[in-house]
Amino acid sequence: MLQFLPDDLQFATIEIVPYFTDSFRNSSRIDYGTSHETNFAVWLYYLARLGVINEEDYHAVVARVFVKYLELMRKLQLVYCLELAGSHGVWGLDDYHFLPFVFGSSQGKGNDGNVFFF
Repeated sequence: MLQFLPDDLQFATIEIVPYFTDSFRNSSRIDYGTSHETNFAVWLYYLARLGVINEEDYHAVVARVFVKYLELMRKLQLVYCLELAGSHGVWGLDDYHFLPFVFGSSQGKGNDGNVFFF
């Protein structure tokens, strides 16, 4: 984080690094679930609040950064046979991820044919 945050924002690393690391793993359990995904989203939110990500970047953040995160996590789930975190018989559309459904439902198509997010 120290490499891409400007000097005047270095103070924020104490807040945002735990969200980033917790989006990939839990130090005591071998599982993955929506709480990990939420940590990644909170990390992105902090970057937006700090001004590292601007509003014109939002579409790319979802379409590129978040999608790459999902691809990586799917690979890790398969390779390491990660258990579903916190599941007690309650099933959703996808027990590992929920934000793709939120982002997908927020998409629209303008009169010019371009896809946008509300």
